[in-house]
Amino acid sequence: MDKRIEISYERNFDTLLFDSIDMLLHSLDADVDFDFRQTLGRSSMLNSILLLELSANTCIESLELEGSVFNEIDRLPFLGKFDFFLRTKFRNRKLERGVVEVEGIKELKKLRDGYVHMKPHKVIWEMEGDSGRADMDKTALLGIPKNPKGWDENSALKTTQAVHAFLKYFFRVKCKYGPERVGAFLLSESKVPGSDPYPIPLFYKSTRKKLMEMGVDLSYIKLAWA
Repeated sequence: MDKRIEISYERNFDTLLFDSIDMLLHSLDADVDFDFRQTLGRSSMLNSILLLELSANTCIESLELEGSVFNEIDRLPFLGKFDFFLRTKFRNRKLERGVVEVEGIKELKKLRDGYVHMKPHKVIWEMEGDSGRADMDKTALLGIPKNPKGWDENSALKTTQAVHAFLKYFFRVKCKYGPERVGAFLLSESKVPGSDPYPIPLFYKSTRKKLMEMGVDLSYIKLAWA
C-alpha cells in the first residue's frame, strides 16, 4: 500500500465545545458533591470563554492579513477581533455594542480577565457565632459572581447560554452564515478557514435534548446527532 502524507490544521473548536458541555452536564448532576460541582462549573466556564477566543482568532486567520497587520490585530481583545472581521469582510456591518448578546460577552470577558489577572476580592462576612455568610457582588446582566470562588453549576449554565447566544448572533445574524457554512468555518482543518469539507462532531440526541431544555442553542452550527 502506498504511503502518503496529509496535513491538517486542528483548531480544536470541537474539543472546547465537548469539554465545556461535558463539564457543564456533570456539574449539574446532583450525585456529584458540591465542591467538585464547583470545580466542574469553573472548568466549563473557562472552556466556554476560550471557545469565544478561538472563534475570534479563526475569524482573523480567515482574512489572510499581511504579517505585520495580523500581529497588530491579534493583540485586540476577542470582541475587537469579531468587530474587525465584520468591518473587513462585509460592507457596513459591525457589532452593535448595546445588544444583550454582546453585553453578556463583555461581562464574561471581565470575569475571564479577573480570573487570570487575579486581584483581591473584598468579602464582607455576616457572622453569627463561629459561622457566617457572605453575599458576593454579581455581574449586572448574567448575575454571575465576580469572585471565582462563587462560580458554580448555575454560573456555568449562564456562561454556556451566553456564549452560544453570541455565536449564533454573530454568525447567523451579522454574518448571515447558514449552519453548514459556520461548521465549515469553525471546524475547518484547512490552513485558511473556509468552506472546505470538515469533520462533523457527533453528539448524542439525549445531550441535544438536555441542552435545548436548558436554553443552550447550538442550531447555528451543523453537528451530527446520534
